[in-house]
Amino acid sequence: MENIKKNYQSLLNEINQRASLLVVSKNRSIEEIKYLYDLGHRDFGENKVQELEVKASKLQLVGLRWHFIGNIQTNKLKKLLSIKGLCCIHSVSSLKVLNELTKYKNSTQFFLQVNTSEEKEKSGFKDSELDEALNLCKASDIYPNGLMTIGKIRSDDFENDARSCFERLNLIKKRLNESSFHKNKIELSIGMSQDYAIALEHNTDWVRIGSKVFA
Repeated sequence: MENIKKNYQSLLNEINQRASLLVVSKNRSIEEIKYLYDLGHRDFGENKVQELEVKASKLQLVGLRWHFIGNIQTNKLKKLLSIKGLCCIHSVSSLKVLNELTKYKNSTQFFLQVNTSEEKEKSGFKDSELDEALNLCKASDIYPNGLMTIGKIRSDDFENDARSCFERLNLIKKRLNESSFHKNKIELSIGMSQDYAIALEHNTDWVRIGSKVFA
């Protein structure tokens, strides 16, 4: 556990309040999550509904906030939204999921996932789908908290490809902020263990980090 504390505090110093740290706790134990909670951390990310459901039932702690970061199946969305402590879904990645989300009167925040690298194996809205998604949000009177993306998976130039993806998302953010679509600030959820430093350069609001905390 001392390594976790050391890694966690080192990350906080590096991030230095430039973004919020979302600790990715998938496959980690209840004890490890509770340890970080006792250090003062409150935001944890899970990518499987069943695992999140179990952890949320065992860790009913004041102020603990769960974030869902995995692919969403529409038939599991109702169960996901019912989980106590769920505050945000970072991975609304298709019109099908978004349309299902509009059926529920729920205060859970959400991000639209954009496929900025245009890789076929990756989830997320294509540019051609994004306006339709935004129109659906507006018509349903539900508004995303922000935009999420993942850097390029297959790359011979990882850093430059990550920058390209993050710059592209910033341009979309700028377009939305300049439009009348959203009355609130559009946040960004970009950057994971391998590219969070690049994400910080691109003004992310959230970094999603697991392995560097639990290494």
